[in-house]
Amino acid sequence: EHEAYAKALSAGRHKITHAWADKDHPGCQLTGFLLVDRAPGNFHIQAQSKNHDLAAHMTNVSHIINHLSFGKPMSSYFIKEGLKNTPDGFLETTRPFDGNVYVTQNEHEAHHHYLKVITTQFDAEKLATKKYNKNKGFYKPPEPNRAYQILQSSQLSLYRSDIVPEAKFTYDLSPIAVSYVKKYRAWYDYFTSVMAIIGGTFTVVGMLESGIHSVSSKKRR
Repeated sequence: EHEAYAKALSAGRHKITHAWADKDHPGCQLTGFLLVDRAPGNFHIQAQSKNHDLAAHMTNVSHIINHLSFGKPMSSYFIKEGLKNTPDGFLETTRPFDGNVYVTQNEHEAHHHYLKVITTQFDAEKLATKKYNKNKGFYKPPEPNRAYQILQSSQLSLYRSDIVPEAKFTYDLSPIAVSYVKKYRAWYDYFTSVMAIIGGTFTVVGMLESGIHSVSSKKRR
């Protein structure tokens, strides 16, 4: 009787199905900026809570980097008009992490990122450094003419079972700086170069002609 009652009771209950939906678990979303010194350093992202006890082996720090760069942010207008004096792909070198996904598959693992930051000077377009705002009636302040290119590498690091994994970013400033300068060549420089090439060619041809003439005259004798 008890078994029949238990079966009838369980049959009348609604079954609960557990399904994982990514939209219900967006994870932690971080945004902001850090003020750092001009010296090597690091910053890390770790799960911590004063009100909860975190199981180290259950912590997963898989992450996606939507944007990471050094220096003052550039406006969309300046990116479009002010970087014409820089090589193709320059903007991508200042933000190589954008859109990268780092997934941790196993326990006690986390990605560590290493950044070599290179100071880069460039000549911004004069028309893009100041932009007139019609609504407010003044010019916006000049955009920066300095950016920081990043050489990045990432590796998967292992942790002890009692340590909570963390996503770590280690950066180092390169002692070498890069400068992009756009120079125009004057027409007289081009004319001088052309005349120098013509004069050199004429001299070489004259030397060859005199040499051939001297050799042929000796054979005749």
